[in-house]
Formats: sequence, C-alpha cells, structure tokens
Amino acid sequence: MNITAVDAFQLREPKSGRAYSLLKLSTDANLVGWGEASRLDATSLRRCREICIGQDPTRYDYLTQQLAVDPVSGAINMALLDLCGKQAKVPVYQFLGGPTRNKVRALTLFDERALNAGHRAFVVPIALPLQTTSRPRFVDSVIKRFEALRKTHGEDVDFVADGMGLLASAEAADIAVALEALHPLWFDQPCRAPNSEILSRLTTESATPIGLGRDFEQVGPLLNLLRDGLIDVVRLSIARLGITPIRRAAALAETYYVAVAPFHLSGGPVATAAAIQLAASLPNFFIQQVPLVVDPEERKLRDDLVGGSIEAVSEGYFSLSLKPGLGIDVNEAIVRRMAQ
Repeated sequence: MNITAVDAFQLREPKSGRAYSLLKLSTDANLVGWGEASRLDATSLRRCREICIGQDPTRYDYLTQQLAVDPVSGAINMALLDLCGKQAKVPVYQFLGGPTRNKVRALTLFDERALNAGHRAFVVPIALPLQTTSRPRFVDSVIKRFEALRKTHGEDVDFVADGMGLLASAEAADIAVALEALHPLWFDQPCRAPNSEILSRLTTESATPIGLGRDFEQVGPLLNLLRDGLIDVVRLSIARLGITPIRRAAALAETYYVAVAPFHLSGGPVATAAAIQLAASLPNFFIQQVPLVVDPEERKLRDDLVGGSIEAVSEGYFSLSLKPGLGIDVNEAIVRRMAQ
C-alpha cells in the first residue's frame, strides 16, 4: 500500500466559529486516512506531498519526523496510523500494542451544561483582573471562585486551574500554595515564560501539581523539566504533535513517574478520535482534554462529520471504539460543505 494523494480542508464550525484543518491521505489500496491540525498552509501541504506521496504508511514514524515542527506533522501522523489500523483491520491502539485501559477519562472547559452531558472534570481558566488590584486581593478572588465550585459540586467533580501562561510568577506561586487545600488535579501553565528558577519555586513551595507542555513543538524540552522534577503532568498537544511523538514523550515521562494529559482545546472530532486511541495505548495516561461542545446542533454536526458519537461522555469517561484505524468514518460530503 502506497500513498497516492494528499488533500487538505480548512473547516469552520458555523455556530462556535471553531476552526481546524483536516488532512486526507489516499492510497492505491482504496483506503483513506484522516488527520487533523490546528492550521495548514500551502507550504506545509506542499512539503507533505513531496515527502509522503509514493511512501508506505507503515513508515509513519520516519515520515512524521521528516515533517517535525511543521504544523502538518501531527495530522500526518494521525492519518498514517489511521491507514495502518485500517489495513490491519484493528484500532490504532491495538496496532500499537493493545489497550492499557477500557475507557478514557475526559476533561473539558467548565460549563454547567457539560455536567448534564456527562463530564466530571473541568478546566477553570484564571482570568487576569480587569482593573489594577493588589496581589493578595487578586489571589483571594481566585481562591474564592474555586472554593465556591468545590462547595457547589462536592468531591465528585474535579478541577484543573489554568493560568494560561498569563500570571506573574509571584501571583502564580501564591495561587499554587492557596490551591493545595482544594486539591485541583493540577495547575496548568501557571505563569508567563517560566524558567527553571521560577518552576523550582512553584514546585518546592507548593504541593499543587504543575502541568506544562501544551505549547511545545517538540518532545525535547521535556527532558530538562523531568530530570529537574519541575513537571507533574505532561500537556503536549495532540493536534500539534500527533500520536507517536506523544507516546515517546510518555515513555520518557514514565521513567520519572509523571502522568500524561494531552492538550486538545479547540479543534475537531478527528483529533479527539486520535487522542482517545493514544490514551488507550499509554500506561501513564491521566486524562484527555477535549473541546467544550454543549450546543445540540454543533454536537450533531461533529458526530455526523466522523460517523458516530465518539465524543459522547458517560460519567466522565469516553468509551473505546472497536472500529479499525482511528475508529471514525469521515463524511467527506460534510467536510466539503464545511470547507472554507
């Protein structure tokens, strides 16, 4: 089986305005593989065609590495593995060695409606104050919000505090200490441009776990963080890196007893499908973030796009698909209708 064509589609969901790109690989065996990226441009697509056309999809690691750092690399990795799974007639997680779990824990942005949809773990962004205020007052307002969430929803719901990389290091350190008693899953991207000194302060002064990595374009920067004990949760982006690069990062993290919670904030259901396959194959997987989708029409559109309710959550978990490849049947008619 060899790749004969590479096509890309820029999609935008009509209600939310959520935008992402789908990559389609066609083969001489009449099999099609799909992947997703946050964005694809003409240069990336041209490089992808030059490198991939005529190649065997089972060279997925080599071909992904040839496109490393390019925005298309994550999508090509998903699409190649989708083809490999379809050719072998097994899910990608089975192709990669078999499942490590029978369901996948889900995480999304906080919204009361998401509770009714089955979610039990939420990301809560920490917004900067609209007006200048003292640091103690700002920290107190943040903690009061988390205390209210815990009081309202009890111990059956978990939260991740998201600094979004916006906080000053002193504020982040104070918030990390204050959050300890509320037991968040972790504190994500706590501050702006964190260097080793700042991260060391955060990790030594507080027991609140720290999550990092969602902006990393390669696995390499993780090594120093792991070696120095500055990271508790690896947050690499599924759309940016794909499946097998995050698997390599997870193997590295496992030697330091660090968990993996891939990042997927605002993309489409193809990346969600890939993330679920990845999660099922990782021994040290923790939880998978997915886009918040609460509008019924938007949910139906995403389900129809991939031929099933792969993003449906029951009591905080996704189920595993038994279908081959990524476990999806992309409806190309919908893809072309949504394409810009």
